[in-house]
Amino acid sequence: MSAMSAMSADARDRILRVADLIDRPGVSRRVDLAVPASADLELDMATLEGDIRLTGVLESVVDGILLRGTLVAELQMACARCLADLEQVVAADVVELFSTPSEDSDDIDPGYEIVDTTIDLDTLTRDALVPAVPYRPLCAEDCKGLCVQCGTNRNETECSCEDSIVDARWAALEKLQLGDCDTP
Repeated sequence: MSAMSAMSADARDRILRVADLIDRPGVSRRVDLAVPASADLELDMATLEGDIRLTGVLESVVDGILLRGTLVAELQMACARCLADLEQVVAADVVELFSTPSEDSDDIDPGYEIVDTTIDLDTLTRDALVPAVPYRPLCAEDCKGLCVQCGTNRNETECSCEDSIVDARWAALEKLQLGDCDTP
């Protein structure tokens, strides 16, 4: 049984055959794929909804196969201020060179090798999507967030909590009486 036939259907969908492009500089092929995420793709504070869309061009160049395109994914996240569920579409432009490893070259990044006339998209999708996930996703720019005292979502209702919260560690400073500082 070949390694390719032993893979699951999802794994095969992340592998692109490029035999028609190898050693044919100048030849290109458009790609428009729905790529399933690998099981080990971890996005901090976000969940991938559905497949990752890859559109672009595979081009044969002297050094290998150049992939230029855009990855688009729909993410499920929580607002950083009010914790409301939100969906956000993120896009990442990609330009990556896949090369055939040779015995005298160490300069190919792991995951960007051409193996048995195929390229594996797992590393590419991970490298492009992880930094594209918003650091502080917001449901709206003017989101008021949650009340730090009672937890009320201030976008929905107002609470009667006092806005000024004094850290007990600094409370003794409130009693401090400072004189006028007009003297040099």
